[in-house]
Amino acid sequence: MNAITHSVRIAAPGDGVVVGLLAEDALEHTDETVRGTGRPEKNLLGHIDARGGAIRTRHGHAVCRVAVDQQNRVIGMAHVCPPLEWIEDHPMALRSALGRSVIELGMLAVDARHRGQGVGRSLLAAVEEDERTRGADVLFAKVAWDNWTSLRWYRDQGFTIASPGEAFLVHTPAGESNLVDRGDGHALVFKPLAAGVHILRKRRFSHSFLHLSTLPVDSSHGRWLFATGSPVAT
Repeated sequence: MNAITHSVRIAAPGDGVVVGLLAEDALEHTDETVRGTGRPEKNLLGHIDARGGAIRTRHGHAVCRVAVDQQNRVIGMAHVCPPLEWIEDHPMALRSALGRSVIELGMLAVDARHRGQGVGRSLLAAVEEDERTRGADVLFAKVAWDNWTSLRWYRDQGFTIASPGEAFLVHTPAGESNLVDRGDGHALVFKPLAAGVHILRKRRFSHSFLHLSTLPVDSSHGRWLFATGSPVAT
């Protein structure tokens, strides 16, 4: 059986209903206690259905992409957006830089009949290429801890899975901050977007944290935290 031929495009008006159905299908086997936090909001689906998948937000852009088969039928979707609530918790002077540096993959779903055919990888590749061009430093997603299949898939795509309570340190020219899970049943997974940049785990006292580095993953030398423009010594 030949793999289906598919392509990726930005969602167009009229795609919102199918995007919503794909998201619900992807959440079917997720525990009810964490399912609600992964479900796309109705106003997002309504915007996609009426205006398409390119959306301006308070701190950057949100984009919904869809994978389509040869008959232009939607068989997968991916939605990315700056983590708006997290950004709003920071001082005004830092928000713009965080919106440019950090992007969240809020949902990636593939129709059950087309899984295992590279559709998810195609969607992820399109997201990474576009966000890299825009200058984002890191892509992250929230994955339910009980969804072992998805956690393995993200790991295989080059994401680092943060341990419970482990922070990811974010450096920008305007200052620094961190992302950490909120104990809501989701793991945070991170992937750097710039070439030659890796995610390293560093321990300080009794805690560990993740950060971007230009050193190899297996480096045992001093750490350099990657920031836009120049590295910062630790």
